[in-house]
Amino acid sequence: MTNRKQTGKTIFGNKIVKNLLMIMASGLLLILLTLLFLGIYTRHGQNVEVPTLEGLQLNEASTILKAKGLQAEVVDSIYRRDAVPGAILDQTPKAGNKVKEGRSIYLTIYSRTAQQVSVPGLVDYSTRQASALLKSLGFNQLYIEETPAEYAGLVVAVKYRGKTLSPDEKVPAGSPLTLVVTTGARSDSLHVDDEYIVAPQTTDESNRPPQNGAIDDSFF
Repeated sequence: MTNRKQTGKTIFGNKIVKNLLMIMASGLLLILLTLLFLGIYTRHGQNVEVPTLEGLQLNEASTILKAKGLQAEVVDSIYRRDAVPGAILDQTPKAGNKVKEGRSIYLTIYSRTAQQVSVPGLVDYSTRQASALLKSLGFNQLYIEETPAEYAGLVVAVKYRGKTLSPDEKVPAGSPLTLVVTTGARSDSLHVDDEYIVAPQTTDESNRPPQNGAIDDSFF
C-alpha cells in the first residue's frame, strides 16, 4: 500500500515538472521567434545615410533616393519669384541622418505657379485697417492712389495691374496691389479753388460829366 502511494506521488511530481519545462520551452521559443521577426521587420543593421537634396530638382532627387532604397514624397510647395521652380527647398530627415531602407524622405519644393489668394472686399475700410489685413494675407507690396472725396482716409477700391478687383476675387499670392484712398478734398470742375471771379470794372455813362460843346439831354 505504501509503495502505491509513493509511486503515485512520484508520477504526479514528474507531470508537474514536465509541464513547467514545456511552459518554459514554449516561452523561450516565443521570445526567439519575436526577436527574429523584429530583426527582419526593422532591417537591423541596414541603415542608409540620407543624401543632401536641397537645391536639386525633384526628378534628380527621386533618382538618387531610389538608388539608395529610399522614396521621395512632396509634402509642401512655396512660390518665390526669384527661386528656381521645382527646386527642393527643405527635406526631412536632414542630410546625414541614418534611416531604414524604404523610408520616405519628405520634401518641400519651390512651386512653378503662385498660389491664388482671395482679396476681401475693403470698400469703406480705413487705409490702416485695409493695409493690415492685406499684409496678413501676404500682400506686402501696397501702393496708394489718392482720389478726392468728402471724407479722407477711406478705401474705395483695390486694384491689381490697373484692374479694380471685385470682393473675394483671387490674385497670385504676394502680388503688388493698389489701394484707392480718399483725400477728403473735392476738386472744382473748372479748377478754381477758393477764388472769386470779379467782373471787369465799367464806367456808368450816366454819371460821366458832359464834354465841352455837348448837349445834356437830361435837362429836357
